[in-house]
Amino acid sequence: MTVESTEDYKDLMGRERPGLEDWEKATKTPKVEQERLLEHILKKNGSSLYLQQFGLNGATDVHTFRELVPVCNHEDILPYIERIVQGDKAPLLTGDPVIELCQSSGTTGGQPKVYPITEEDITLRVRFQEITRSIFNGALPKQERGKTLFFMNLLPAQKTPGGLLQLPASTSVFQREVSKAVLQFTSPKEVILASNFKEATYCHLLCGLLQRDQVIKIRTTFASFFVMCVRYLEECWPEICDDIVSGTLNQTRVQNYSVRAAVLPYLRPDPELADTIRQKCLGKGWKGIVKSLWPKCKVVQAICTGSMAAYMPILNYYTDNLPVLSGIYACSEGFFGVNMDPTCLPEATSYTLIPTVAYFEFVPLADDQQKNNHKDQIVDLTSVKEGHEYEILVTTISGLSRYRIGDVLKVVGFHNATPKFEFVRREGTVLSVDVEKTTERELLLGMTSAAKLLEDHLGLRLEDFTSTGDLSTSPPHYIIYLELKNDESAIQDVPTDILEKCCSTVESSLGDMYRSWRFRNFIGPLEFRIVQEKTFEKMMAVALLRGATAAQFKTPRGLGPQHSHYLEVLTNGLSQCYVSQSRPQSPGF
Repeated sequence: MTVESTEDYKDLMGRERPGLEDWEKATKTPKVEQERLLEHILKKNGSSLYLQQFGLNGATDVHTFRELVPVCNHEDILPYIERIVQGDKAPLLTGDPVIELCQSSGTTGGQPKVYPITEEDITLRVRFQEITRSIFNGALPKQERGKTLFFMNLLPAQKTPGGLLQLPASTSVFQREVSKAVLQFTSPKEVILASNFKEATYCHLLCGLLQRDQVIKIRTTFASFFVMCVRYLEECWPEICDDIVSGTLNQTRVQNYSVRAAVLPYLRPDPELADTIRQKCLGKGWKGIVKSLWPKCKVVQAICTGSMAAYMPILNYYTDNLPVLSGIYACSEGFFGVNMDPTCLPEATSYTLIPTVAYFEFVPLADDQQKNNHKDQIVDLTSVKEGHEYEILVTTISGLSRYRIGDVLKVVGFHNATPKFEFVRREGTVLSVDVEKTTERELLLGMTSAAKLLEDHLGLRLEDFTSTGDLSTSPPHYIIYLELKNDESAIQDVPTDILEKCCSTVESSLGDMYRSWRFRNFIGPLEFRIVQEKTFEKMMAVALLRGATAAQFKTPRGLGPQHSHYLEVLTNGLSQCYVSQSRPQSPGF
C-alpha cells in the first residue's frame, strides 16, 4: 500500500501544516517569541534548586536572567543530574517532574552525558519532528509520493537506580514518531525499533529491495550511518537475494523472534526480482548502486554538515550524486533548528533556529581568550551579525540554563527576521601537542584534499579517518589513521611519493601556529597510519558495547587518553605506516 493512499498519512500531513504556519509566524517576531519563551521557562523552573541559588526571586525577564545566572557546562549541572539518576524527586533543575533521561553517544568525549527530560520537552521534540517532516515532504514533487527506506536502529532503554528510563534522544523521539508514521516506511516498526544494528540493517535492506519501485526517499541520521548501511549491503546482498528467491528469512542474519515475525509477511518467492538485484550488485564497481537499486529514489535525508562532510564524497559515489537533504540541527540537549530550504546543495545547508523551542544566546568568537570573562559580550538571537561566528548557549524547558552545547555556528543570512546559521565545528581543539590548537575544520579540509589526491592518482577512496597526538616522541607529533578502499582489487601498500604529497597537503591546511612549530621542529613530522578494511567498523562495534547506537555513532576526529579503547582497535588493524620527510613552509612568525 503506497503512502498517499492512507487516510492516516493524510491526517498526519494535515496536522503538520498549522505547526509550520506557527513557525513561520514566530520567525517574523523572534525577539518577542524569545522573551515570551524565557518567561515561560523561568515560571516553570525558577523554583528549581539550581536556579534558586542565583537569587532570581521570581524574576522572569531577560535582563535579570542574564545578569544573575552564569553560563554553565555539563560539569556544573552534573551533581544535580546524579541526584536525579539516584531517584531524588526534588525540583533540582526543573519545576516539572523529570520523566526520563536522555543520553548522548559519548563517542566524542569518551563518556555519554545525561540530561533530564520533561513531558513538555518530549512534546516539543515530537512536534518538531512532525513539522520538519512536512517541510521535507513538501520538497518532493506531489506526483512522486511513495515510501521511505528509513535506516534506523534504536538502543533499548535502561533503568536508572531511581527507576527512570535512560535512553538516547533518537530512541525517545523515534519510538513515538514510528508509531504515528510507520505507513511511510518500507520496514515494519519492529525493525525500526530493533536494537541489533546488523539484524535491523539486514531487514531494512531486504524490505527496501522488496519495495524498490516504491522508494522515493532514503533517510537516516548521519551521512556516516548511510555509508555504513551501504557497506553492509556489499557484504550481505547474496543472502538477501537468496531470501528473495526462496521467500524465507536468513536464520543466521536475523534471529530476533519479533523482528522475524514482522518481516516474514513481506516475503514471497520472487526469483526475477532477486536476479535483477544480483546483476546490479555484480556490476563493475558500486558507483551509483543506490540509484540503480532504487530507481525512483529522489533524495537522501541525512545530516551532512560539520564532521559529516567528510563522508560526502563516498555518499555521492554510492548514490551517483542524488540530492542530499540535511534537515535539522539537533542534539541530545534538544531539537533547535531546521533547514528551511531542503533543496539547497549540502555545502549550502543552513539552519533557522526556531524561536519557540529554546532561548538562545551567542558568545562571539572574535576574541576567544576573553569569552569566559565578559558576559556583556554575549548576544541574543536578534543581535547576531551576518558573517560572524558564535558559540551557542541554550536555555530549555528541561532545565538547561545558559548551557554550552559546544557547537560553533556562523550566521549566513536570515529567514524572515530570524538568523540562519551554518554549522562550523565543535568548540575546542581536536589536536594539540604543544602550544598549537588544531580544529576539526582544519583537519577536515586537509583530509578532503588528501582524499582527492588518493582517488585521482590511485583510484582509492577514503572510507574514514581519525587522528591523535603522540607525546611519547621527541618532538611530539600528529598521527592520522585512515582506511582506504578500492573496488577493483585488494589494496597494496600506497606508494610513498603519494603519501608524501598527502602529508604535505594536510599540513598546509593546518593553522599558522602548527606550521610555524613544525618548521622550527618543535612539532615532529606528520605520520599516516593506514588500517585494514573494516577497522573503523570494529571501532564502532566497541562504541556499541559501551552504550552507543549505530545510528548515533560519529567517528571522533581527535582521539585522546579517554579513547584508549579506540586506539587499541586502530593499532590492531595497522597495515602501513608513513612518516613525512618534508616540513611545511614557515607562515612567517
